[in-house]
Amino acid sequence: MSKILEFIDVNAGYGRIQILNDLSFSVEKGQVFGVIGPNGSGKTTMFNALLGQMRIFSGKIIFDGVDITRMPPNVRCKIGLGRTFQVPMPFENMSLYENVLVAAVHGGSNRERFAHDEALRCLKLTGLYDKREIKSGELTLLDRKRLEIARALGTSPKLLLLDEVAAGLTDAEVKEIMKLVAELKAAGYSIVWIEHIIETMVGSTDRLMCMAEGRRVTEGEPREVIESDEVQRLYLGVDENE
Repeated sequence: MSKILEFIDVNAGYGRIQILNDLSFSVEKGQVFGVIGPNGSGKTTMFNALLGQMRIFSGKIIFDGVDITRMPPNVRCKIGLGRTFQVPMPFENMSLYENVLVAAVHGGSNRERFAHDEALRCLKLTGLYDKREIKSGELTLLDRKRLEIARALGTSPKLLLLDEVAAGLTDAEVKEIMKLVAELKAAGYSIVWIEHIIETMVGSTDRLMCMAEGRRVTEGEPREVIESDEVQRLYLGVDENE
């Protein structure tokens, strides 16, 4: 497989405050790449750096073979980067269809007819087609998470960035999100997924990276990463002397 994303020795932060420290990793096309780490480890900051929403002091970000390190955020969206947010914030007085249509028109720069078809396709993919005329403010948390994913898909991403889409859900609902991610992978999407729920990272990712203090601590096969001494100590709070 070929690489869709590369971080090469990226140092980045807000103002003069550096958060990412020589961060390097790569994601293969068609892969679900998981990212874990304690709060404050730089996970969401990594997404912000990738999307051009913060200053990159040094290093490079290569997306689908193109150096996007200095590229504006709106251009990054149009060339294929789409993300969800930890807290879904849809247009609550608009229908699900209208929410996704906005993403397809303005994020994906699609013409009206194609945007209509694309919005319906995304709603079908996320299991929301039958609810397409419902106002988004009436949704359950699970369906709000689904809509957040559908809106990101509406921008026609080559790489889908999921930021804690399973947070706050019941165990049964987490399994529904895991099933959806598997379906998106089968549909050909490449995915980077930040999550704290270990079950999702072991059960749904092809490769897993643990971050701490803005750095890559370890990376590899998901279960091996979870069971490694570094992750047990840094992320799960296990004292290696016990």
